[in-house]
Amino acid sequence: MALKSAPADTAVVRVTGEDAAAFLQGQCTADLRNAPLVDALWLNRKGRVLAHTVIAKEADGSFLLLCPHLSAAELIAIVTANVIADDVVATEESAQWQRVVVWGEGSVEVLTGGRLFSTRRFGVTAWEVLAPAEVKLPWTVGVFAELDALRISAGVPSVPADCGAHEFPQECGLDAWVSYTKGCYLGQEVMARIQSMGSLRRILRKVSGPIANGLELRTAEGKSAGWVRSAVGGVGLALVAVDLPEGTSLVSDRGPVLLGVPALMPARA
Repeated sequence: MALKSAPADTAVVRVTGEDAAAFLQGQCTADLRNAPLVDALWLNRKGRVLAHTVIAKEADGSFLLLCPHLSAAELIAIVTANVIADDVVATEESAQWQRVVVWGEGSVEVLTGGRLFSTRRFGVTAWEVLAPAEVKLPWTVGVFAELDALRISAGVPSVPADCGAHEFPQECGLDAWVSYTKGCYLGQEVMARIQSMGSLRRILRKVSGPIANGLELRTAEGKSAGWVRSAVGGVGLALVAVDLPEGTSLVSDRGPVLLGVPALMPARA
């Protein structure tokens, strides 16, 4: 398959200031100390997911944050919510860039004046690209729905479609984006408790059958077992009771639905 690109409504925010590194380290789930490029979650105090960002450390010491599901204003509000006396400034840069996701076979070169970030959050080899507004993009134009269908078929979770303000990262297979060794950050105590006690009640699983987003799944006895969060064709991802094993057949208003393997976000290479 030739390389394709699809427009992405990605918010781009730059964080600067003397305290930027220490502040971000103490707010998000990723360990920024030894990695120039990370995926990070932003949690509330109860450990629920508020946002997902890619964080890239720039040569000048600033940090570029990419968020695929919030506006820049919403992202800045989350990132700076706990700024008190810190020298931290968050500035929107979304309008400066063409923002696309590229996927398919072949290699992708950094465009002049642009940025290139590999990603595994679609279940296929892909890159998030920031290109100057005047640059002509060299790839075949695709549609984002095609890329999202690849993600769902691969059993890869997404924020907030599958994991949002009512879910823990671990329920949805997002452990790869959570550090258990970096020290304190917002929601860290809840993350540590889940790791040590394994006290989850739900889990995101691949499902197959006549499904649709928001479809309720029930046990044979009629008890609610969970809900479909993402669906394409006859496959999807559903957040269901953790005690239901792979191979369980559930009941829905559309027909029987089969539970598959847990959803999982691949770790960044």
